[in-house]
Amino acid sequence: MDVSLHKENSLVRLFKWIYSGLDRTIFMGMKFTFPTRFVSPLGFLGMLTFILFIILGITGALLMLWYEPILDRAWDSVENINDTIPYGFHMRNIHYHASNAMVMMAILHMYYQYFSGRYKIRNEILWVTGILIGVLTILEAFTGYDIIFSERAELAISIAASLTNSIPILGPDMRDAFFGAGFHDFILRFYAFHVFFLPIVLIGLMALHFPRFLVFDVPMVMAISGAVMITGGVFPVEMGLKFDPNVPPGITVPEWYLTGLYAFLRSAYDKFVTGVAWPGLFIFTLLIIPFIDRYKKFSWKDRPIITAIGITSIAQIVVTTYWGFYIDPDRTKSLLERLVIDPIFLYTVMIALVPLSFGFTYLMIKLAKNAEANAKKQPKKQESSINLPQNWIYYVFIALIGFQIYLNIAAYYAILNGMKNISLFYIGIIMLVFAGMFHIYRHGRSVANNPPPPYIQARAKLAMKQKAITDKTLSNTKELSSNNGNNVKSKGLLSKVFKGGKQNKNSIEKMWNKE
Repeated sequence: MDVSLHKENSLVRLFKWIYSGLDRTIFMGMKFTFPTRFVSPLGFLGMLTFILFIILGITGALLMLWYEPILDRAWDSVENINDTIPYGFHMRNIHYHASNAMVMMAILHMYYQYFSGRYKIRNEILWVTGILIGVLTILEAFTGYDIIFSERAELAISIAASLTNSIPILGPDMRDAFFGAGFHDFILRFYAFHVFFLPIVLIGLMALHFPRFLVFDVPMVMAISGAVMITGGVFPVEMGLKFDPNVPPGITVPEWYLTGLYAFLRSAYDKFVTGVAWPGLFIFTLLIIPFIDRYKKFSWKDRPIITAIGITSIAQIVVTTYWGFYIDPDRTKSLLERLVIDPIFLYTVMIALVPLSFGFTYLMIKLAKNAEANAKKQPKKQESSINLPQNWIYYVFIALIGFQIYLNIAAYYAILNGMKNISLFYIGIIMLVFAGMFHIYRHGRSVANNPPPPYIQARAKLAMKQKAITDKTLSNTKELSSNNGNNVKSKGLLSKVFKGGKQNKNSIEKMWNKE
């Protein structure tokens, strides 16, 4: 009767019981994959976006406890969170940088799916819901920094209200619905959108968007969380100036994901065309890409027109984002002169980017295909990989544990000293070190479980042969010694056996080195 020596502790049994219970709910159709080795994070950028959404939900719920969605008290309540509430400044830093990271992850995820052609593998619904999630993510971030009601937020609110009002027929009614009549209650409305309406819609779309198998890579989750913490420690979020209608506002720009739109608006062209029609056309183009992409292959090299459209969009986003941030440094000019961008110059550059991007795309495709053709002509080389010896895996893991202990002590003293913002930096480093430790541990397990390479197996066989020959030599030696240890002839035969054993050993070593 076999007896298992492996016993599960109570914590493992508890997690298995919880997972078994969840498996009977919605999780029955959704499985989590925990990779046993390192995989490229490009394949699960969507999961990282969802992790950031969870971080935003937790920190946002904590901030809700002290935030007051009232016009004349919103900014003061945020200042109270920053300066008075314990760990409030840290929660706000994490919330702010996680929102920026979520927008960035959503954009990277979209373009990775676009250029890799992965929307061909599944179906169009996943792509369409993904685009809608990206748009709502930007709106969620936009409403978030508007409810502070700083000078920067007031600028964004004024622009958004003006653009909404410019929509034909429905514009005025939409403005009243979103911003309130007279703008006296828009903060409460934006607050409702930020903490309730938009998150509910996002959760519903995510439930439709996620595929059945979700890759949950623990080191990458810890790494992205640590990166948010480190960013919050190095670049603490600012309060900005409280909006005062009696004081002329200074020059400010919106968040980075809206500066491209801001550049179009600064061209002083029609508001509806620049602020509504063109962004809507961009979103509509992304939505219909799966329906117009009729290429049979998935690689970007085999879909030149689709790839060129993507490169053009990235080029235009980069250029307009830069122009949105750029302010004429000449202070002798008026505020309007410093802000307005020459529309002829702006749109000439935007139009010129189209043929340049298409030409660049076709050039890159040609170079890539030539490189592939040349690689096929060359003899195949054995793929090399960096594999740490088992002893070095232990050394690195122990060093990371020591560094982790030191960082925990440093973070503890930072807490005793009042939890300055540097503590976020410490916590981020701790998470990154944990991610490294987990990856080293996983790599060591993978090395231990995987069979050795062929040349290692060949060396092991040679070693076994050498051991067998040595054992046989020792056996013959003992037999000769037991028969006649004093006989000269036996002694000569004995020395011959030893000599033969040495020759066998040398031949084995030569074969070993040859392999």
